[in-house]
Amino acid sequence: MNKITRWAVGLTTAPRPQPSLDRTLAGLRVAGWSDVRVFDDVAGKSAWRNWIGGLRSLIQYRPDAQAYLMVQDDALFCRNLRAYLEETLWPAAGTALCSPYCPTPYREPTSGWHEEKHGWYLVGAVCWAIPPGVARQIVRQLGEIEAERQIDARIGQWALFSGRSVWYHTPSLVQHIGCGNSALGDPLTISLRVAEDFVGEDRQWRAES
Repeated sequence: MNKITRWAVGLTTAPRPQPSLDRTLAGLRVAGWSDVRVFDDVAGKSAWRNWIGGLRSLIQYRPDAQAYLMVQDDALFCRNLRAYLEETLWPAAGTALCSPYCPTPYREPTSGWHEEKHGWYLVGAVCWAIPPGVARQIVRQLGEIEAERQIDARIGQWALFSGRSVWYHTPSLVQHIGCGNSALGDPLTISLRVAEDFVGEDRQWRAES
């Protein structure tokens, strides 16, 4: 496992009843990332197009990145998350993505990365770390799809069909704060959209924790 040192970070945002972008950007700095590219869906109509377009832009901006981090504008992070990810990515060959955010139904009794196989029913595109080769494949194969939402479902299905693994982390190292404040509505149950075991913004999670 080679340690990751070169990141490209993208943050997708859209109009919300209560803006949360500034808090998320501040949290990313505490987590270890200061160079963040913001992709604003001004009309708030197509979360999917904003996300896939943002990933494409990141690849063009930092073609040498060892990891692409795609984040939504309603996330909180534990301290120094970057350092932890740099020590633990990637958990397996053929990884499609790693999500340090873990919704409540996905948590496991033991800590660390665990694989989730949900295909179209995958949830939780709050904060995803994506290997560079995978990022390029996603843009190449899915980049022309016209859709409004369901980022997690589309990527989950793509990962399943392409034989790549999806990993979530227990405990959750990221929290989702968008429930009731979504730009596109709240179609899923609350338990699928929050982490009950988030370690907190003031705690640093280490590989030996």
